[in-house]
Amino acid sequence: MILSFEQIKSVTAGAVKIWEENGAVRFAKCTDKQVEAWYKYGSDILGHRAEATTGVRLDFYTNSKSFAFKTASGDKFEILIDGVIRERYTRGEEAYIEKTVALTDAIGREKNELRVTLVFPSHSVGSLEYVKIDDGAYLRAPEYKTKMLFIGDSITQGHNSKFDSLSYAWRTVSFFDADAVINGIGGAFYMPESFDAIDFDPDTVILAYGTNDACRSDYETMKSKTVGFMDLVKNAYGDKKVVVLSPIWRAKNDGSVMGADFEAKREMVENEAGERGFFVIDGLKLVPPVADFYADQYLHPNDLGFGLYAENLIKELVKII
Repeated sequence: MILSFEQIKSVTAGAVKIWEENGAVRFAKCTDKQVEAWYKYGSDILGHRAEATTGVRLDFYTNSKSFAFKTASGDKFEILIDGVIRERYTRGEEAYIEKTVALTDAIGREKNELRVTLVFPSHSVGSLEYVKIDDGAYLRAPEYKTKMLFIGDSITQGHNSKFDSLSYAWRTVSFFDADAVINGIGGAFYMPESFDAIDFDPDTVILAYGTNDACRSDYETMKSKTVGFMDLVKNAYGDKKVVVLSPIWRAKNDGSVMGADFEAKREMVENEAGERGFFVIDGLKLVPPVADFYADQYLHPNDLGFGLYAENLIKELVKII
């Protein structure tokens, strides 16, 4: 049975927009306004990263014994069965990925019902030509326990995570069984023009900017943009639990990369968040200051570093949520 557009839409999470175009179902994690803002900033790279399908997934319960899909775009997809990674599919010479998956437990036993999650690529634009389940099988969206919105840079997008579903944001979403939108954009920073109140009503908003700001802006410029962005977040989500993560550790603390006033900028982010009644989590307590936990040895966590990031973040979020 080929799923209709409405059926696909009914079991999609993490997308703020779903539409049909050129025979494919397409998905967006950002609004048109957000994407346009990053393109307008002057970087096609940032625009492309805003268009990536970070955090988008099909997520459903079914009694089907098989699941099949064909992509129209996207370089990497993952299948999770009952929340456990089963396979990662990467695009080869073909322009698409086409797979049929037997829906069983990890040792091949059929079950009366399984939860199937198709994870879209975090760093490219994933779209679908078709999705199939067995004729007569049912399809039921999960009842999520909470709703979360992540706003951040490359670390939130999961840069350098071998498996997209092992980034800190994805692991946090999985732990809380959350319906979540992950607005992680590599290279992004506090830019008020990029803010948009999306058509999604989160219980918790996690804001994780500052690393790129500290490298590119002087103190006063960074403060002005931080204040402007946080005011917009306050206006849109002031009745929600807003959690601000100050920048995590990074190496080369000699002024050449992070800037000599990185410490002061981190403190400013925490102070501005506190003044608006936001919850503050010190990023220095999330990932150890040890190069082995970073894929590039100084900034982007590897899968092990992301695991520690998520573990420590979850401990703090449990107290808040």
